[in-house]
Amino acid sequence: MGISARARWRAGPTLLAIGTAAVALSACSSGSSSHSASSTPASSAGSASTGSTEAPATTKTGIKVTGAFDNRPTVTFPAGGPPKQLTAQTLVAGHGTPVTSGDTVITNYVGEIWPAKTGAQPKVFDSSFSRGTPAGFVIGTGQVIPGFDKTLVGQRIGSRLLLSIPPVDGYGSSGNSQAGISGTDTLVFVVDLLADYKPDASAPGVATTQPPGAGWPQITNTPGRQPQVTSVAGVRAPTSPTSKLLLDGRGAKIDPSKTLVIQVVDTDIATGSNTQTTWGKEPELVSGQSVISIVTALNDQNIGARAVALVPATPAQPASATAQAEPATPASILVVDVVGQF
Repeated sequence: MGISARARWRAGPTLLAIGTAAVALSACSSGSSSHSASSTPASSAGSASTGSTEAPATTKTGIKVTGAFDNRPTVTFPAGGPPKQLTAQTLVAGHGTPVTSGDTVITNYVGEIWPAKTGAQPKVFDSSFSRGTPAGFVIGTGQVIPGFDKTLVGQRIGSRLLLSIPPVDGYGSSGNSQAGISGTDTLVFVVDLLADYKPDASAPGVATTQPPGAGWPQITNTPGRQPQVTSVAGVRAPTSPTSKLLLDGRGAKIDPSKTLVIQVVDTDIATGSNTQTTWGKEPELVSGQSVISIVTALNDQNIGARAVALVPATPAQPASATAQAEPATPASILVVDVVGQF
């Protein structure tokens, strides 16, 4: 979509994503601490509520997992080889909303390779705990490895799961060489389900007392519903991003160091045509600092805030060693709802 073409705005994929190399979430800062997802108490977003916070001492695969929910686990492998079939076990039962296909789920996880020989040192190939920030991805639609799609749908937020994933449900016979995963490796994940956002996730705010006025588009502005740009009369393309607040949020303070969960409507300034929207599809997961650098009206606001931004056109960017080519984008109007953060 239009905003996705702006590389400065879009979060990078996780290692779990199909067809990607081993990469961290590029939009998130690294560190030693983990952060729980937070949002306003909106019905479209579910947050973690756990039962017992400690995993059981034994599991059906023989793997031992120690550590509390949303804390980095310690995984101890048994003697012998892994199961040949996909295996999932709930270690901590959550009491939050069930995850459904098409949801954006926020997780903390660690991924290890089952040792090829008894006593060999297992290899951690990916860990959101090590990066210091959770990972978010759409589940149940083929955007992540099959082992995740097959096991996470139906689980409740607040749960900790132990997954044993054979190659056929991981990266297949080709493996993932950049992550050091061969085509015969069984992957083991401990996954904490922190939060869940539906395709139409919203966090309603309250309309501001000062509407944008002359030189700004006319916008439907009902809290909790998708906004629409109804007129662009008198709106001119800016030379730098400029923005105004439409809704005051009533949730937690927006933290620029976290990743924001946002819904966006993208409209062409010149024609007034709606080019793309995330509403009803999947929210965007974007670095808070990246969002606020463009939509400055969201600075020092709360979850549930909505702002409109006028954004200048951007030239095409050729491919480089570290980034894909990006097409040119026209000057646009972005209406941004902040529905959560993690």
